[in-house]
Amino acid sequence: MFILNFEDLAQLLAKKGSHSLSQRLLSQGFLDSEGSHSGPGRQGPGSGRIKYKTISQIPQFTLNFVEFNLEKHRSGSTTEIEIIAPHKVMERTQNVTEKVTQVLSLGADVLPEYKLQAPRIHRGTILHYSPFKAVWDWLILLLVIYTAVFTPYSAAFLLSDQDEPRRGDCGYTCTPLTVVDLIVDIMFVVDIIINFRTTYVNTNDEVVSHPRHIAVHYFKGWFLIDMVAAIPFDLLIFRTGSDETTTLIGLLKTARLLRLVRVARKLDRYSEYGAAVLFLLMCTFALIAHWLACIWYAIGNVERPYLEPKIGWLDSLGVQLGKRYNGSDPASGPSVQDKYVTALYFTFSSLTSVGFGNVSPNTNSEKVFSICIMLVGSLMYASIFGNVSAIIQRLYSSTARYHTQMLRVKEFIRFHQIPNPLRQRLEEYFQHAWSYTNGIDMNAVLKGFPECLQADICLHLHRAPLQHCPAFRGASKGCLRALAVKFKTTHAPPGDTLVHLGDVLSTLYFISRGSIEILRDNVVVAILGKNDIFGEAVSLHAQPGKSSADVRALTYCDLHKIQRVDLLEVLDMYPTFADSFWNKLEVTFNLRDVDGGLRSSPKQALGSLDHQGLPLNDNQAGE
Repeated sequence: MFILNFEDLAQLLAKKGSHSLSQRLLSQGFLDSEGSHSGPGRQGPGSGRIKYKTISQIPQFTLNFVEFNLEKHRSGSTTEIEIIAPHKVMERTQNVTEKVTQVLSLGADVLPEYKLQAPRIHRGTILHYSPFKAVWDWLILLLVIYTAVFTPYSAAFLLSDQDEPRRGDCGYTCTPLTVVDLIVDIMFVVDIIINFRTTYVNTNDEVVSHPRHIAVHYFKGWFLIDMVAAIPFDLLIFRTGSDETTTLIGLLKTARLLRLVRVARKLDRYSEYGAAVLFLLMCTFALIAHWLACIWYAIGNVERPYLEPKIGWLDSLGVQLGKRYNGSDPASGPSVQDKYVTALYFTFSSLTSVGFGNVSPNTNSEKVFSICIMLVGSLMYASIFGNVSAIIQRLYSSTARYHTQMLRVKEFIRFHQIPNPLRQRLEEYFQHAWSYTNGIDMNAVLKGFPECLQADICLHLHRAPLQHCPAFRGASKGCLRALAVKFKTTHAPPGDTLVHLGDVLSTLYFISRGSIEILRDNVVVAILGKNDIFGEAVSLHAQPGKSSADVRALTYCDLHKIQRVDLLEVLDMYPTFADSFWNKLEVTFNLRDVDGGLRSSPKQALGSLDHQGLPLNDNQAGE
């Protein structure tokens, strides 16, 4: 056994005159377990666990290997030393937190689960994959959506409305919308401060937590956009009363929409889901229609005082509604709700078609803008319907693959002129296998992973026989991984014959679900169920034998099987465990035919005779 200890070189040089590192390891860290076992009922701090020290900077540390004989310190007690690594403790205490963070996080640079560490961070620094940052990102996302909807509406309809002069009399808190805008500005400023203290992942996949590096990275990235979006323009124009300033502020407030670029980059992680893509496209379509409606109203409102005669769409709307504009009365004309709904109706009708004519552009500016709306609408129309067709095609892709494979099976049956009973079995098995695996080759998927990961996956897939069969108890983890890779999984529907009479018994079967029947001359001689084993006793015979019965599935069965050659190959590599395995292995039903074994070579046959020239029985030959 090797104990790994991590020491600071600075501390090691300071203690150069004292004991060596190896002596301190043995005297201080690990020999405490011997003192804990010296008397009954006495337990010291080193008797239960050996804790590792976490390293934060690799170049400043040295790694030492100390050979340690654990058996020397176990005398007089049966207590085993448990080694708990720091990543295992984190895995137990933060498992729920990490899962919640992965669901809530909008960041595209969240570390993978196997790379999550506990980095050494400065005081006041926030981890970019922490639950607080995930919740904060969602809050900022909602505020950005609010800004994207209400900022163009406020700039086009409210700042130029007749309520604007009244705001100077009642104060900054005249309307609830203004108060909400102030809160949004404050939250955006707080978000800038949080971003200056949030870690990030550099190009080397390392978590950077130094405040100066974070500030430089933020200045080079999104600081300018976030700063412009956080400027409280409403406070700058408060009590100015100038129409030119009001128009300018309305245009400057639209700079908040730059934050949508950052949100769009973070929402890109949901692009793999068809329903999410369709929902985002529909929301984008509605948001663009809302923006175009605000611009459409702004064009008509700017041109209306200078038109002679009054042919703009706002004057036409006033005539249709019976609310004509009066030059001497600023409050005359249609209401804000009438103007916004009409503008939104025109943009939606222009984006989805060519309009219906009841709201039509009359001036040159309105006609040019209508042409632009139609161009944007054609692009949006094509993108949305193209994604819808792709989503529908993806939904029916499995059905198309099924019909393609079924057509191949039928062509195979027709070409080889397979008789009707066997043909029915082929089609039924194909249909059942497809419904069970959805047409996915599980072995091909498994082969796409690295070998070390394949062993872990196989250890999970075949955990039922490895845990419930007494023969595998006491095996080392390496032996179990080697056995798990050799195991194969088989699924059998009712009535499927697994082993026929006279088949060579080259496989050992473990039942994990369902029931099977053993038949001899169409007579049921045994029924096996969960955790039962059938095949032959591999250790008693040098050569595989032949089956003496038929094995048929009664219900839907899941079986784990391993080839005789693979089992012997693995056990040859672990001879200590092999003796224990053969002693504990109990085959529930031995299918070997005593008189139907495979013929051995003449040399092997001579070796199976006793000193009197008589043939040995199976047990003696196995010995």
